[in-house]
Amino acid sequence: MKEILLNEFKEYENMKNKNVEIDIGNLNPTILLPLIYNKKLNFDKIDSIRKVNANNDNSDEVSNEIINELNINNNINALKFVFHELIANIYDHSQFENAYVMGGIDGNYYEFSFLDDGITIPASLKKLNYFIKNDCDAIIKALNGLSSKNEVGYIERGTGLNNTANIVTSGSDGEVLIASGCALVHLTKDRIIVKEILPECIDGTLVSLRMNLNSKIDIYKYLEQVKYELIL
Repeated sequence: MKEILLNEFKEYENMKNKNVEIDIGNLNPTILLPLIYNKKLNFDKIDSIRKVNANNDNSDEVSNEIINELNINNNINALKFVFHELIANIYDHSQFENAYVMGGIDGNYYEFSFLDDGITIPASLKKLNYFIKNDCDAIIKALNGLSSKNEVGYIERGTGLNNTANIVTSGSDGEVLIASGCALVHLTKDRIIVKEILPECIDGTLVSLRMNLNSKIDIYKYLEQVKYELIL
């Protein structure tokens, strides 16, 4: 059973509260990106981190630069689709001031993390008075298409996060980890893990993906809505 991202997030939680010097050279994105943000570490020498521009959409530039930096030659269209969907979510829902994307290589897998300092998934849904049991329930509802985007008097159905999770878990035999507010959701093709992360809540939202890009991914096979259930 793949729980690499889940274990990495636990490692981040352990390192976050340690007042010791951290060697950031060999850490994966799920550990390093939130560490950099929380500990205000200098990441100027890490080429595979890009900042999302809060003033104008630079999502294409971010995705192209990280793909080129990691010398990725397979499934470029699938990756650009995933990058576009997740960065669009940051712009549409988070009200962020700072957001970052980081990529890395781990054996046959690529790992990508998206981090923003916005209002979190639970807060973005609660502001429209949706009934939300808790932060775990909010992330599951967002995965199932509930959206905080309200344009011209109607609520949009948010399929980007659902499509992304399906492409990653089923299309690339990978993992998805979403941590936002006081909740964490970890997805693989066969299992969903949902848990509270009190008292170390996330100021914003972290989405991490772990993907095997060796085989061709036909994204159109994975755009059908997948239903996720809240199991605590």
